[in-house]
Amino acid sequence: MDSSLVDLPALTHRIITGLPAAAAIAGGAIVLRVALTRGLALLADRTSLRHESVMPFSKAMSALITVAAIVLMLGVFGFNLGGLWAMLATVLGMIAIGFVAVWSVLSNMLCTVILLIFRPFAIGDEVEFAAEPVRGQVVNLNFVFTTLRTEDGALLQIPNNLFFQKVIKRRPGSGTISLAQQLGRVQPADA
Repeated sequence: MDSSLVDLPALTHRIITGLPAAAAIAGGAIVLRVALTRGLALLADRTSLRHESVMPFSKAMSALITVAAIVLMLGVFGFNLGGLWAMLATVLGMIAIGFVAVWSVLSNMLCTVILLIFRPFAIGDEVEFAAEPVRGQVVNLNFVFTTLRTEDGALLQIPNNLFFQKVIKRRPGSGTISLAQQLGRVQPADA
């Protein structure tokens, strides 16, 4: 018999012997998806989260469970998936590293937008973190840092997300500059 033809009896045997394991994998995936969906719904009910807020996470996890189940079932039926697992692990690792690297910057940018909207302090105000030796006059606010000038003239750059993690004390300064004034301010040209 030609080697390019499929060995039908061996293939049939592999499928029949793999069906119970494949059914167990499919059943486990369904149970896991239902448990995850109900768990997230319960979390939303018991906290201030809305169901619409947890839905994207639920859908992403369900898709991941489905893909993992399909890959496991293909392995049960004899497909060599070693290279696929290595590639999948590498891609997921790169995504995780990228997310962690970008998370801090995105957090600071979002906090800057919130600081600009709610204005807990303005340029010229004196800000102090309660229970910490960080104190100074706000001299600049950009998308990542708020710059404070200390009493001895040193400049401290505080990441903007710290203003949401710590209690701050604010003393309005005499030279407080509003956001509108700061945006309309013309920078002096170098002469």
